[in-house]
Amino acid sequence: MTDPSAESCGSDCVSRRLFLASTGAVTATLLLGEIFPGRVHGQNADAPVEVSKLPRKKIGQVSTLEQDRPVPFDYPTDHYLNNCLLVKLGEKAGGGLGEAQDIVAFSGRCTHMGGSLDGLYNAEHKVAGPCAEHLTTFDLTRHGMVVAGHATQALTQVLLEVDGDDIYATGLVGLLYGYSRNG
Repeated sequence: MTDPSAESCGSDCVSRRLFLASTGAVTATLLLGEIFPGRVHGQNADAPVEVSKLPRKKIGQVSTLEQDRPVPFDYPTDHYLNNCLLVKLGEKAGGGLGEAQDIVAFSGRCTHMGGSLDGLYNAEHKVAGPCAEHLTTFDLTRHGMVVAGHATQALTQVLLEVDGDDIYATGLVGLLYGYSRNG
């Protein structure tokens, strides 16, 4: 015997089988999130951050920076994988220096497969990317976090110090692409 009300609702009805399968999948996902925290719901907030103190290197001057005009530099050494960018964003940023806390620096290499981000700064959205390899884009106002794409790690941020008008790179937050350790 069939349910006459089921025939009248057409393709908009959810069958019992679909409902049970969907709720079972959601329940399993939530349970796995409790068993393996940080793997289902996102990054574990207690995970340690790799901070490398490296040699202090002058990379620019506050007075010469123009808003939304990235300045390329190499750090910590003059190696092609160590290309970085220094930029005055014009809005407060995580780890930002200067009067408006808007001066930041990041590696110029995507954390997914090392694609170059040189020349891929979007001033309107304050992001680096999309990377030519797999279109990853990084938010420079939020410590280089991934906005879209295949990367699973934030863009490596360069630690900065200001001494008078001079800007110095002093270390890295995260791992440079292509290295097993910084420095």
